[in-house]
Amino acid sequence: MAGLAQYSDKFSNPLFTRFIQEIPVKADFIMGRFLPRQETFETKFHESYVTRQADMANIVSTLAEVPLTDRDPMRKVSGEIADIAQGYLVTKEELGALMDKSSDTTRRTLAETQLLGKTVQIRQNVDARIEWMGAQALTEGTLTYNKDGVLLTVDFGIQASNKKTAAVKWDDISPTIIADYEAWVAAYIALNGVGPALYMTSTAVINKMLNDTLVRKQITGLSDKLITITELNAFLTGRNMPGVEAWDSQVTYRDLNNGSRTSARLLNAKKGVFLREGGEIGQQLMGPTIENEMKPGIFAETIDLKMPTRSVINVVASSFPKISNPDLIMQTTVLA
Repeated sequence: MAGLAQYSDKFSNPLFTRFIQEIPVKADFIMGRFLPRQETFETKFHESYVTRQADMANIVSTLAEVPLTDRDPMRKVSGEIADIAQGYLVTKEELGALMDKSSDTTRRTLAETQLLGKTVQIRQNVDARIEWMGAQALTEGTLTYNKDGVLLTVDFGIQASNKKTAAVKWDDISPTIIADYEAWVAAYIALNGVGPALYMTSTAVINKMLNDTLVRKQITGLSDKLITITELNAFLTGRNMPGVEAWDSQVTYRDLNNGSRTSARLLNAKKGVFLREGGEIGQQLMGPTIENEMKPGIFAETIDLKMPTRSVINVVASSFPKISNPDLIMQTTVLA
């Protein structure tokens, strides 16, 4: 018996995979700003990076020997790219609608459109896992996954001095928010030679900053005058510090045993993280999959099963965050 791809050419490759790959990443998935996706044909990576290369060259005479510097310290980065997949079981009714041979094509067209919509959701679910992996690296410094017999435990090497905690939490009495912020930015610059591009945190943290009477007085001269995030960021950038940006994205987990769903934030509401953009921190590697004949990139396929007859839409990828410069990540805990 023919399968799903035979009843609709939209589900046959290479058209089906091209459709999947052209679906844009959701706007609230922002990891690409810090860890741009980079395709690789490797399933494992073992690389070395110079940790510092900022020694100014000497001025020399035409007769003098060129001074040689010692070898720069190297940082080793390694990891194994993880497979990611999600499928959708096409119901008998959906498959039957695609097989409709009547002159009225409405039912068939509707079934086709609905199945493509399901495929879009699956692609977004794969993107959500990729987003989660990058967020774990940046906001926690570690990645731990233990589900369905798959165990991943990775430490991305963020040094202890880049994990800050406010001495007086920003939701406590008399916090020193701007002083804390200035000190952390200064420490970031001292370590890296450049400042962070921005401070990603929760709306809850930003509201504490906006509502703090000392912050208001420092910005406006009046402790009871309301301020906006635009005014706060203008003040911060005017003092040569990065602005703040809210990041409240969540992902949802589903228990395959009982079907229950649990939502989790990608960034803890009590924390914030100083970052730089454009791939300076690292990349989100997109590796090869067996389903795609060991070529990189997201791949889609339909699988036809019998006894009973049914079809499965399967979307697969492989990915892993490669953090080549963890010093550019500074994590802070600011709320109690």
